[in-house]
Amino acid sequence: MADAYLLVDREAETSIKYFALQLFTAPSVAMHIVCQHDLVTRLLDIIVNFFTNHIANKHILTTSSGSQDIDVESPPFRSKRFMPVFSDLRYLCHNRPVQQLIARHPPFIRKFAKVCQVFMCINPNKRIASSHIEYESDVWISVFNVTLSLSRVIKVYGEAFAFATPAQLVGAITTVVREILAVCTLSTDRLDKNKFSKPMLHEVEFGDARYQIVDFNVLEGWVSFHHSLHWLLADLMKHVDILSEESLQQAGFTSVQDLFLRPFNEGAILTLIDFPLRGKVTSAMIAAGLMSCLCSACYDRPDQGGVVGSQRLPYPRTAPTLPRFHAP
Repeated sequence: MADAYLLVDREAETSIKYFALQLFTAPSVAMHIVCQHDLVTRLLDIIVNFFTNHIANKHILTTSSGSQDIDVESPPFRSKRFMPVFSDLRYLCHNRPVQQLIARHPPFIRKFAKVCQVFMCINPNKRIASSHIEYESDVWISVFNVTLSLSRVIKVYGEAFAFATPAQLVGAITTVVREILAVCTLSTDRLDKNKFSKPMLHEVEFGDARYQIVDFNVLEGWVSFHHSLHWLLADLMKHVDILSEESLQQAGFTSVQDLFLRPFNEGAILTLIDFPLRGKVTSAMIAAGLMSCLCSACYDRPDQGGVVGSQRLPYPRTAPTLPRFHAP
């Protein structure tokens, strides 16, 4: 049914798949199909294999062992039919019994972290300063639609850990941090090594002191706005109020700070923070007019800001989502 809806159904708006809304919002039904039919895992496998274009003979190969590389120019990103699949997953995981299951059984967060890893740092951009660009692809719009849908599921997964014990929350946070570092340090093949390099630290002087920071320049390096694992970590951190000093001691830690600094060194924590920080710095530079944008969206909607002819138009609040950066 998912294959037919995503790939071949000519009248998708009348698909029986929409009956899922009535099923997945019923707590007893949701709990049954998650426990007895592993539906959460099945939906996650469909999402990953659909967007990694593991499709043959109009079927999604959910058991494929092939590469999980993302091509944002591929047909799945141009499709609009993926949105209800994310919605189905969100409705299913929003039920209280399912949320308790997610919080109390580590395989759920481990599987979801692996799915988020697939979408980490997709569609990176680099500031162009030495050449003139006449036209820029609008694929960034499709990418943002996909990661926006994913972010809504991430929010539901994060909310589930309101039902977690301190030990379960500590385990989930540690799992997600390890997945982030595996991507950001290039320990996995998730990032394009032609665009990203292993983070290195260097010293800078600020005031009367010297500090170590990650050696990266947003004016020269590749930057992505898509950090799904960081979003998941942020939603988990909303529940640190359950991590009392006593509960942390039972888990082997003295404080929330110790939870990060004991398993991971300072360089790892700096790397953890640096990737979303790059996006924030780039957004600030765009808002300040230090970078410009040139894409089809600018021509279709000049009010969105960018360069039209020789005139640089003002940037609105949504400017950070523009795709490619240029020297003004």
